[in-house]
Amino acid sequence: MKRIFLLLALLLGSISLCGQEVRDTLDASRISAIREKMRNTTQTGLMHIESKQLNSGVALFGTPDVIKKLQMLPGVAAGNELMSGLYVHGGDGNDNLFLLDGVPLYNISHFGGFFSSFNTDVIDNLDFYKSGFPARYGGRMSSVVDVETREGNLQEYHGSFSLGLIDGRIQLEGPIVKGKTSFNLGLRRSWMEVVTVPAILYANHRNGENESVNGGYAMWDINARITHHLNGRHILNASLYTGADNLRAGLEQKEFAQDADGGQHSGDSRMSTRVKWGSLLTSVSEQYQFSKQLKMRNLLYYSRSSSDTGYDFGIWNLGQDGESLTAMNDNDLCYVRELGLSSNWDWYPNMYHHVRYGLSGQYHWYHSSRSFTSSTTTNGQLDRESADADAAGYHAFEPALYAEDEIFLRYNLTLNAGLRFVLFSTPGKVWPSVEPRMAFKWLVNHWISAKISYTRMSQFAHLVAAMYMDLPSNAWMPSTASARPMISDQIAGGLYLTPWPHVRLNLEGWYKTMDRILVYNGSNTFVPPVTEWEKSFTEGRGESYGMELEASYETEKLSLSAYYTLSWNKRNFDAIYGGWYLDRNDNRHKINLVASWHFHKYWELFANWNYHSGNRITFPSHYIAEDEGRRYLYDRPYNTQLPSYHRLDLGLDYNRPLKSGRTFKMNISVYNAYNHLNASLAFLRTDKDGNFSGLAYGLVPIIPTVTFTYKF
Repeated sequence: MKRIFLLLALLLGSISLCGQEVRDTLDASRISAIREKMRNTTQTGLMHIESKQLNSGVALFGTPDVIKKLQMLPGVAAGNELMSGLYVHGGDGNDNLFLLDGVPLYNISHFGGFFSSFNTDVIDNLDFYKSGFPARYGGRMSSVVDVETREGNLQEYHGSFSLGLIDGRIQLEGPIVKGKTSFNLGLRRSWMEVVTVPAILYANHRNGENESVNGGYAMWDINARITHHLNGRHILNASLYTGADNLRAGLEQKEFAQDADGGQHSGDSRMSTRVKWGSLLTSVSEQYQFSKQLKMRNLLYYSRSSSDTGYDFGIWNLGQDGESLTAMNDNDLCYVRELGLSSNWDWYPNMYHHVRYGLSGQYHWYHSSRSFTSSTTTNGQLDRESADADAAGYHAFEPALYAEDEIFLRYNLTLNAGLRFVLFSTPGKVWPSVEPRMAFKWLVNHWISAKISYTRMSQFAHLVAAMYMDLPSNAWMPSTASARPMISDQIAGGLYLTPWPHVRLNLEGWYKTMDRILVYNGSNTFVPPVTEWEKSFTEGRGESYGMELEASYETEKLSLSAYYTLSWNKRNFDAIYGGWYLDRNDNRHKINLVASWHFHKYWELFANWNYHSGNRITFPSHYIAEDEGRRYLYDRPYNTQLPSYHRLDLGLDYNRPLKSGRTFKMNISVYNAYNHLNASLAFLRTDKDGNFSGLAYGLVPIIPTVTFTYKF
């Protein structure tokens, strides 16, 4: 009998080794859990954020904001106050890859950058990479923000309605076919017309017939997702995002005058400005699990980002000499369109390997056009007319292949090794790029681990902008024969500790180089030229290094976190300055203290304190007296540091369950609670003795907000 049992055991063991389904399920589950845990923590610089974290805490203007959450993390600089800037490990802000359900999003902010395009009501989670990028990501140099929306509820209908300081939000989800097909829909829209329209009507009433103003601002966006489960292994998704901002302003004045001869003169001047910008993303995806060892995800998408800016100006005069009309018109149109297809595979050949591989193809359209016309007409006859037009368009194709393997060398040693190969083709030039990736983790014992990573990233898209602001006039352009793709190499490593229950300590450092980065060469125009735009930019290098320290304590009711960053951020552009100099976002020290306290079953208190060394600006170092005045000289770019930045934000959540599973929530948020005016602008000031100095101004005071949310 023993021999029979032994023979059966050997037979079952051989079948298991041959990859059949007969196995010890308890042992397989244990190994799978260890594999998943280690797989999710091999990379350095990775932060995973769930929906609950995004929708709690301080909400500026009453709208929870993805970018504002990321700005608080170590290694990230925010740039200008209130803006949606994201400068990661010394990056320039235009080198971050934003993905919404796997689709690239170029325009990531509303309201001129005051809050992001991501609606947290429909978000399930996001992964934020600052270093240690897996090979499946590419196209940007500094970071990856991978946002995943939530699948709708398959069994019940739910939703929420929120009203904040400047916008309102509605979210609905539920089954289309119960247990099979679901939807998740989110809508946001600003409601400031309720205030601006009556204010404009009142102003026009006070001004009378001789002067009138008009204008307004509106923003909206829509997220929609439909998920269909063909069976337990086959899922189809269709996603849509569309959003836009519309700003318009106008002024009309009428004047009546009498000259010395007693003649009557009348005049009419009109000026109007319009700014429209927005994005459209649509995609369909298929997920299929062939077996426990192999699954696939295919994605087809279309992405578009566009802006349309213009103004019209006209003066009409009627006098003794007749009628004259002067008119000017300016139009700027920019867009980038992208059609993409990708196939991504996950393969578990055995318990020691998790292999990811795939291929993708992206077709890009880049277009930017600017036109200006002016004319003068007298008594119906055209006296003078001028026109200036500038337009450029590019097509590019970007195929890519990648493969990466999560290798479990031992129970405490994990290696993620990957390679990405890209070809970027524009008319007249093909840019190849080979990007190796590596991340290694050593689980020293049950409470301490060590990681190290190396990544190379390439970026083929350049943001053509004259100012460091998220303006609609900014245009995306591809790498060309004279504008090479940008490249970054980054080494990161650290220690990650959980020495006591509820306590986590992380210490991480990085060194990053950036090559072929572009900077505007300084011609005094608000918008750079479109054709031959490369001549308006100069190529240089960047370097960033530093360390990040994170300490956190978390229980069911209390959460405390402290983040500290020590960093250096440098640039080298030979055409501007003959050596290395500090970048404008070289914030040597950054501290963020974050706390939340669930002190009552209905009440939760939040507090954030933010500090960083001041941003840098360029000021004259000395001057030369000349007959016509002074000529100021500069020793190096960004030679002056603004005062240090600090701010306290407070928030209070009231969550009250109602009948039938409904919930009422009220959020009270106070931005800049002690009303510290941080430096936003700086000007040159000269005293009576001829000495000059800088004068900094703060613009953003305390901002209280109340938001009401009803969930059903």
